[in-house]
Amino acid sequence: MKVYRPYIILLVIFAVFLTMFFINRQTQILRTADTFDMNEGWTYQGDAITVPTDLDVDKNEAYTISTTLNNDFEEVQYMLIRTSLQDITVTLDGNVIYERVYGDSLTSPYASMWNLVLIPKGSEGLTLDITFSSPYRGMSGQISDMYYGAEAALYGHLVRTYGIRLLIAAFIFMIGLIVMITDLIAFKDQQRGYVYAGLFAVLLSFWMFAESRMIQFLTGSPLLIGSLAYLALPLFPLPLITFLNKYVLKHYTKPLKYMKAIFLIDFGAVVLLYLFGIADFFQTVIASQVCLGAGIVMSLTLLILETHQHKNENAMKFIKAFGVIVICAIIELIGFALGDYQNTSLYISFGVAFIMILTLVNYIRYIVQRIKISHEKELYERLAFMDHVTQGKNRLAFERDLDGIFTHREKTDQLRLVLFDLDDLKGINDAHGHIEGDKAIKKAFDIITETFNDNGECYRIGGDEFACLYMTTDEIVFEQKKTLINERVYAFESTAPYHFGLSYGSSLVGQLDMKSIDLIHLADLDMYRHKKKRKV
Repeated sequence: MKVYRPYIILLVIFAVFLTMFFINRQTQILRTADTFDMNEGWTYQGDAITVPTDLDVDKNEAYTISTTLNNDFEEVQYMLIRTSLQDITVTLDGNVIYERVYGDSLTSPYASMWNLVLIPKGSEGLTLDITFSSPYRGMSGQISDMYYGAEAALYGHLVRTYGIRLLIAAFIFMIGLIVMITDLIAFKDQQRGYVYAGLFAVLLSFWMFAESRMIQFLTGSPLLIGSLAYLALPLFPLPLITFLNKYVLKHYTKPLKYMKAIFLIDFGAVVLLYLFGIADFFQTVIASQVCLGAGIVMSLTLLILETHQHKNENAMKFIKAFGVIVICAIIELIGFALGDYQNTSLYISFGVAFIMILTLVNYIRYIVQRIKISHEKELYERLAFMDHVTQGKNRLAFERDLDGIFTHREKTDQLRLVLFDLDDLKGINDAHGHIEGDKAIKKAFDIITETFNDNGECYRIGGDEFACLYMTTDEIVFEQKKTLINERVYAFESTAPYHFGLSYGSSLVGQLDMKSIDLIHLADLDMYRHKKKRKV
């Protein structure tokens, strides 16, 4: 139960927030005192109409609605008009004051846009005509809510009404980008598919940006505004399918490959049909939606089979994620049935945001786990190469480092191997105890390290044996080091309750075919010659 507690808390918070938002869908928070709706008082072909409405108009047929401006238009006002894949012309007493026409080039596809129309001062009592036309039968006759007021107030209305969609898209984009980059750079050798989850979130956020009704305020490119939603629709499922194929549904790779190919073909068809003038983006969206719906059904079916037949916990997690999306879709359908047109696609956006929050939580846990494992691995490696008495490097580290040097000829040319032997360690242990013997070992290692650490690494390679990989062959320098080590040994021996002495010997790589074992043998012989000489 403790494992699922954070998820339950997040789900409760999400449900409360979603419920509050749904209950208050008709509140006046969408308007300010300086923003007024302009939905009444329109006429179409002599008949009074109220917007929003859907007139019976054929594609490419221009249709005009008219109104007489009230006394509020004694002062300068702005009108906010939403066009859905439509051309628009606004005239005031027969004079064109605003016009936006699409489709004149490949870089200017039809797009749904906000139109901010300046109504000049002293326009009260004048006739305002708005003419629409669309090359698409489904959009012909569509007229949305209209507002007027101060320019800043209208922008404020847009932010309050649709800004939440933009924020959710930005939030999902940032989560996806962080997860994707982190998984690619920090954990490139230990990936668990989060890079695909991150890419999925980034591509999905592109579609959400396009559907937020605010993308025109982020870019001035007509091509991007008119194409992003249609191009992102067949693209964002691809990394998710790849993730399922590699990490979740390994028993069903073939149908997933077919599904991936279908989305790639769909994307290519959308682009090519538009470039060759065969079909606009809007005309291909049905095919993309059908592919998406079929992909969801197939994925859900495979996940259920995987869960039932192979008891796959990851597959169950995906089923739960699909469940969240289904719940949000049901809430959205209920809202739509109750007339909550403003919040179309908003609830699914909340559902996707909730899933991405869970993904981020899981990813943070994964990062923490990887860091913990990395630290443990580093600790174990350090312990494996560390001598517990001297707290320095041990024989295993010595062999590793020596072999590493012998893989680089230029380093072996500079190498001097120095071996050391502590005198009569057994006598120290027998007479003074092992604690004192360990102190003697530690002191010997410290003296060696203090002497040779300027250009070398020192090791304890046995009970009373030490080694140094010293990176200089200069004999004058080595003679200075021998004098220094003798002085330090004598200084400690003069205060120690036992004899303390170090024998040493060194060797150089003198032949091209010399191996590390040969170098150790020569240094060992030299050390014993020094030991024998000291005893004479």
